[in-house]
Amino acid sequence: MVYDTFDENTPPIDDPEYISSLGAAIFKGMQSGDNDAVWLMQGWLFSYDPFWRPLQMKALLHSVPVGKLVVLDLFAEVGVGMSMEGIEQNPIVYDLMSEMAFQHKKINVKEWVYLYSTRRYGRPVPLIQEGWNVLYHTIYNCTDGAYDKNRDVIVAFPDVDPSLISVQHEWSHNYGKPYSRTIIKEITDTFDRPHLWYSTSEVIYALELFIASGYEISISNTYRYDLVDLTRQVLAKYANELFFKAIEAYQSHDVHGVTLLSQRFLDLVEDLDALLACHDGFLLGPWLESAKQLAQNEEQERQFEWNARTQITMWFDNTEEEASLLRDYGNKYWSGLLRDYYGPRAAIYFKYLRESLERSEDFNLKKWRKEWIKLTNDWQSRRNTFPVESRGDALNTSRWLFNKYLNLSNPETKLRLENWTERKSMKSQ
Repeated sequence: MVYDTFDENTPPIDDPEYISSLGAAIFKGMQSGDNDAVWLMQGWLFSYDPFWRPLQMKALLHSVPVGKLVVLDLFAEVGVGMSMEGIEQNPIVYDLMSEMAFQHKKINVKEWVYLYSTRRYGRPVPLIQEGWNVLYHTIYNCTDGAYDKNRDVIVAFPDVDPSLISVQHEWSHNYGKPYSRTIIKEITDTFDRPHLWYSTSEVIYALELFIASGYEISISNTYRYDLVDLTRQVLAKYANELFFKAIEAYQSHDVHGVTLLSQRFLDLVEDLDALLACHDGFLLGPWLESAKQLAQNEEQERQFEWNARTQITMWFDNTEEEASLLRDYGNKYWSGLLRDYYGPRAAIYFKYLRESLERSEDFNLKKWRKEWIKLTNDWQSRRNTFPVESRGDALNTSRWLFNKYLNLSNPETKLRLENWTERKSMKSQ
């Protein structure tokens, strides 16, 4: 049985006798259900929490009969091990990691990546190999020490008064022409800023290579997964830009700009949901159905589904007006979740942005939080179902979204990317 009783949950006192009694009580509870129970626990609490000194560790570990407690070595000091909290993403990372223990020499990662796509898709495609080389030097080359990458606005929406977001301007060439990049400084509210550690123009080029050669390997399930994932990555960063430009419009008291940009953001969320629906690896349905299938009766099924919905949205220690600190902790780019939860959540925030400008009032942070929390809790209790199988053509959908949002040779795309800069220039004259 797996019990991680003291991970991120330090005992109230460090008395060894007390700690020993806790361990004994836990194991007794296990035995009440299974006389042959063996306690399996993670060992990382002993390394990160200074509470666990030699006497305290001994008290816990010796509270259980010999042979009845197994402590997992998550630092993999022997053998091979990975201890990621989120899986089923970035397969190239885990592929390489799994090989490391069997390599006797230092790996030439560039060469390894070059050959990776041949193994993954079943045949060599030069443009795809070049695309992976670009990704190796950009997305998979983060050297700034930041460890939590999935904090994009769509899946980790800012809970902050928009007037507190400090906007600066830097000129870059990420989307084909110079544009105003929004930077978020430290603010009084908790806000995990989206992380951008690479040139988006280079990654857009990699996506173009993936699309251009797609007809050669579109039969490959792994290719379709990677294509959806790469398209999602590019458009997620574009969505960040749309959001921050909407904030800039708000600070300029531009109601029309807020309306225009917020609607573009919401349209993009809908489009991304359609993209993610093209592959089984990006669906909400299997997550919920797998939880429900563990149930033995209707009551359990309802509870297990609620648990699954809560884990990927907001953990249930919120009040009506104060969100849980563990919100978006397990966020996911899953079809169904974007359309049914992330999009409606963003729409609430944008509604209060417009109302603030139209009424010449401060942004009503209290009302925003209350309505967002209600949306979340209502969604957690719903029983609507979602597809468990993909639908749509990944290559055609990715190509369509590329032309719609990223292809500067498309007049409509160019207008969409340039419109904000031109509007802002006209307002300043």
